[in-house]
Amino acid sequence: MRIHALQTGTVDVTRAFLHARPGVAGRLALLHDRDWVTGLPIHAWLIEHDGRRILVDTGETAGIKNLPFVRYRVTAADELPHALAAVGPTVDDLDTVVLTHLHNDHVDGAVHVKQPVLVAEGEWRAAHGVAGRFTQLVTRAPLPKHVDYRPFGIADGPFGAFAASHRLTDDGRVLAVATPGHTPGHVSIVAIDDEGRHVLLAGDATDTLEQLHARRADAIAPKPSVQIATIDRILAHAREHPTVYLPAHDPESSARLDARTLLVA
Repeated sequence: MRIHALQTGTVDVTRAFLHARPGVAGRLALLHDRDWVTGLPIHAWLIEHDGRRILVDTGETAGIKNLPFVRYRVTAADELPHALAAVGPTVDDLDTVVLTHLHNDHVDGAVHVKQPVLVAEGEWRAAHGVAGRFTQLVTRAPLPKHVDYRPFGIADGPFGAFAASHRLTDDGRVLAVATPGHTPGHVSIVAIDDEGRHVLLAGDATDTLEQLHARRADAIAPKPSVQIATIDRILAHAREHPTVYLPAHDPESSARLDARTLLVA
């Protein structure tokens, strides 16, 4: 098995976003803080296993709109086809495309793929509910059109500390696990490498490793208690299994992947 980090541009966020405070005061701080943390990566991931290429998330595109607390730095040369080319394959070489969740910096690059794009059923329902449609409207970031979305159930039972899972390969070495919190139907992808390590491609389960250890919900989680429960599941899983933790926007994720640095829970 080989796992590649694909960077599709960077994003700047305010410190109030990255180190969110609970309650109304924390939400208001998002609109006023101008202390920027710059250059966070926008990662997608490519897993090569058993003759198959599995893409986890599709990254961002140059047309994304900024928000008061988020500034994107993405050019056409950063988008998915170029990020893939840097490690070898083309978009036509992909066998499976799966999303951790439906926020734009994880789904917008799907405009480049012709394959079906897998998304968890709970995430699909949430994105098409009243709150999901409202969020897309106010952020001026609708889901990409002309994409063959394929919702899937998380029905393969528990995996380690995770309550539910869905196999993406017949041998069970690549699977989606339920990690709700950042969004209602968020999943993370576990790839069990050739040495038995559980490489957890965490999407936005947390923004960074620091947030995981701090057991802190993020700035936009609809139910912070759900995200904290997921954080506790990730930490519990790492106590029982050698786990490499790779959030999409952590500047150290790519280095942790290369070194296979284990999460110490």
